[in-house]
Amino acid sequence: MTAPCYQSLAWVYACLRATGRGKHVGSYSYYHVSLVDRCPGVTASLLDVCDRLRAQPTRYNVLKLNRQSRVSFLDYEEFSATFPTLRSALTCDLDRMTARHIIYASTGNPPVLHRKELLLPTDHPLVPDAVRLTASLESRGAFADTSRIGTRDGWTTTLAALGLHLPLQEP
Repeated sequence: MTAPCYQSLAWVYACLRATGRGKHVGSYSYYHVSLVDRCPGVTASLLDVCDRLRAQPTRYNVLKLNRQSRVSFLDYEEFSATFPTLRSALTCDLDRMTARHIIYASTGNPPVLHRKELLLPTDHPLVPDAVRLTASLESRGAFADTSRIGTRDGWTTTLAALGLHLPLQEP
């Protein structure tokens, strides 16, 4: 098997961080494919990483990067939904030289994406409404307990406790 391509992944990470966009949580960063496509060579480098592991993402709209050794190709249902739910993920780990595909859509309680405006280019048409919604929910304390809001059920419960019933994307 070919040696890990850390240089490519580090370069991809640097290119995407240079956009000034992305959602950064712990050691992970998330980027929408429309932003990734604006960075020449990034998609080809990521697909090269997948080739090394004999894994190819079939469908994705968000990249999740760990700057050291891991990239995930995330497929969210209807990214235009208020809070998209995660359908599937292909995770390529260069430390372990493994690729793992997980299907979340059939779990009944898939992960939910919040603050999607951070993943998008500033001129993307979804950004203005997403910014307003996030600001409104922040002012009501919807994001106060991040340990509870990561899945559809937790998010729905949190919103209900605030008297809110927003439409969520069904898997």
